[in-house]
Amino acid sequence: MFKANQWMFSEKDNHISLQKWQKTVDLMTELFSAPAGFIVQSVDKGYRVVIASEQQENPYDAGTFIPNDVNIFCKKVVTDNSALYEKHASKETHWLDNPEVVKDGFESYLGLPIHWPDGEVFGTLCVMDFEPTDYQRNYLELIKQLRDMVEDDLEMVNSFVQMREIAMLDPLTNIYNRRALSLLAQQKINLARRLGFDVCCLFIDINDFKKLNDRFGHEVGDKLLNKVAQRLTSVWPSDAVLGRLGGDEFLAFIELNGKMS
Repeated sequence: MFKANQWMFSEKDNHISLQKWQKTVDLMTELFSAPAGFIVQSVDKGYRVVIASEQQENPYDAGTFIPNDVNIFCKKVVTDNSALYEKHASKETHWLDNPEVVKDGFESYLGLPIHWPDGEVFGTLCVMDFEPTDYQRNYLELIKQLRDMVEDDLEMVNSFVQMREIAMLDPLTNIYNRRALSLLAQQKINLARRLGFDVCCLFIDINDFKKLNDRFGHEVGDKLLNKVAQRLTSVWPSDAVLGRLGGDEFLAFIELNGKMS
């Protein structure tokens, strides 16, 4: 399951089409006749632009990171967990140290919090303008509808990940099960053939595991299996495919940096 305090959609294994979010943000800025719109994710260390509208005058690209100690509009939305509409920001003294105002020249900001399915704040959906604005009520309702679409996507992604974990993880050790190993190992091999790198396959089992179970009981044996899985996970590369075949047997596929001689 996704964790609320880790970056999303920054890895190759995305579970949602960011093209859909891109179209949503581009449509929003077009309807608002604004030069910039964003989907921004918030974590403890700061804010990251997940989607940025594609106008040339937009100063922020997707992937832009802003530390948590910087006074920006999105920070207030996330902190207060409520909508923010600033019509003429430079007239407000509390934005005089906001780089979006004093450096980039933004005067107007309209943003709403985006929530995870459990209610925690994911980040913001916002539109910004270099000129003061006076959006009518129907514009505010419009951005709420667009925000709801993004939240629906987050709920779908969260459900998909939960179902995938149930289907592919060993319930005892919380690493891949036999079915997942078969699928992912074949993917790893196919990728190695295509890109020309080597893969090492390691088979690991626990010596005299049956004797331990017989003497101390299955509860102790289960604890040992968990300890082994945790240890293997802690020392294996992040791109390794590691799983439990069954019983006391584990299997790992690891990419090698260079070709084997």
